[in-house]
Amino acid sequence: MADLEDLAKLRAGVTSFNEWGANLSHADLSGENLRNANLVLADLSRANLSDADLSGANLSAGTLLGADLRRADLTRADLEGANLSRAKLATTNLSQTCLLHANLSLADLREANLSHADLRRANLHGADLAGADLSGARLTGAQMFRAHLSQATLKRAGHWSDFDFDSWPGLNLTESDLSEADLRNVRFARATLVGANLIEADLRRANLKEADLSSAKVYKTNLAAANLVGANLDNSDLRCAQLQHAKLDRANLTGIRLWETQRAGWSIKGIICEYAYWDKEAKEQTAYAPGEFERLYSDQTCIELFYQGGVSTFELNTLPALLHHLASLHSGTNIRLKSIEETGGGAKISISVGDTDPETTEKIKADTMQVYQAQLTLRGKETERLQIERDYIERLFIGKLIPAMLTAAAPQNVFNAPVTGVVIASGESKVDFHQTVNDNSATLALLEKIMDRRADLGLSTPDATRFQSELQSATTELQKKDPDKSILSKSIGFIQKLATEAVTKAAGKLGESAVSDWQSWLHQLNQLTHHLK
Repeated sequence: MADLEDLAKLRAGVTSFNEWGANLSHADLSGENLRNANLVLADLSRANLSDADLSGANLSAGTLLGADLRRADLTRADLEGANLSRAKLATTNLSQTCLLHANLSLADLREANLSHADLRRANLHGADLAGADLSGARLTGAQMFRAHLSQATLKRAGHWSDFDFDSWPGLNLTESDLSEADLRNVRFARATLVGANLIEADLRRANLKEADLSSAKVYKTNLAAANLVGANLDNSDLRCAQLQHAKLDRANLTGIRLWETQRAGWSIKGIICEYAYWDKEAKEQTAYAPGEFERLYSDQTCIELFYQGGVSTFELNTLPALLHHLASLHSGTNIRLKSIEETGGGAKISISVGDTDPETTEKIKADTMQVYQAQLTLRGKETERLQIERDYIERLFIGKLIPAMLTAAAPQNVFNAPVTGVVIASGESKVDFHQTVNDNSATLALLEKIMDRRADLGLSTPDATRFQSELQSATTELQKKDPDKSILSKSIGFIQKLATEAVTKAAGKLGESAVSDWQSWLHQLNQLTHHLK
């Protein structure tokens, strides 16, 4: 119980009170004016200080275990090293208060005002901070294990100096509840958020560099423009999260759930991802080779061409020539086939464009649309289309194919019209194209690629043996001055047939990039077989 003499002295003159270590436990000081009081080392455990004015008071190293401080004014008070475990601080004003090294474990801080408070290395283990205002608070090294911060405001909270970041331990929010919290612009670099609940939290422009978010619940969280460079997101749930323009360079995404995430403009250079889940229930695992995830999903401009009723054989056969045409016109750019897929009422071909400036991208779109319009126009010009197939496709005169198409379709083309068939999307996959007819070195290079990637096909032992034998036969023949076309036709025909069947069966396991590679190679083999005949 409180020392009556200490209590009397306090009430007699707050400004002159200078009893360090005063015993005021269980005292009823509710509503008292204790502004600027010197209560260093005071024992105020279980004291009633509700509605009291303690602004500017010095309570450093004091004991306020279980004290009732609801609605009290502790603005700019000094509570460094104080013990506030299990204290009642709901709706209390702790703005700009020093709580350095303070013990606030299991404290009730619901809707408290902790804006710009100094909570560095404070113990907030299990504290209830639901709806609290921690905007601008200094949190470096704070231990907030299993703290409840649902709907709290932490705008611009975190590290506030280079000294904090480099010399103090990171913030510990392991298994804390931050659902629906306002975390815009927080400085949580190197913070520990293992297993934290961040569902529907707002983390726009947050600094989470090198933070540990493994197994965190980040469902429907807004991480737009957040800095997650080097962060650990291993096995975290980011379904429906917003990741537009977020920086995830060198981050670990292994085991991440990405169903319906928004990723336009994100940066994933050097990303680590051994496998991920794209389905809603996170049951279908997709594995990735080193560097493959970055290759497939790094953000690039994508040109999408829609074909009403589906892609015709002619349009499919002119696709390699289109890629070759674009690459020739815009050397140094990264132009790749992203996908060919069925969609409502037709089919869509997507071409990704990278490593270029916006002006060049617009030129590539315009050049693509010229060919696209020519393809559509030639649907109604059977004679011209058949002539082009006979003169250029069957003979693999790829360099001349596109100019011939543009000429044949010229009367119907409107090259200055708005680009209406082009939309922007994300993603990437790779396709290589080389002219192989009348170029033995190019054909040998193609067969070498197929040899290197034959494991993709998952062939049985007998088929694998025969496949390798035919590859060797074709390679040997091509190295001769005058190759035997009949031997080449037989070997390449077998390779093309067996590989086509194997790729069709394994398409679901290979991944988008590998399928695109094989589609390109098989197309070249098919055309080469026709030429040899």
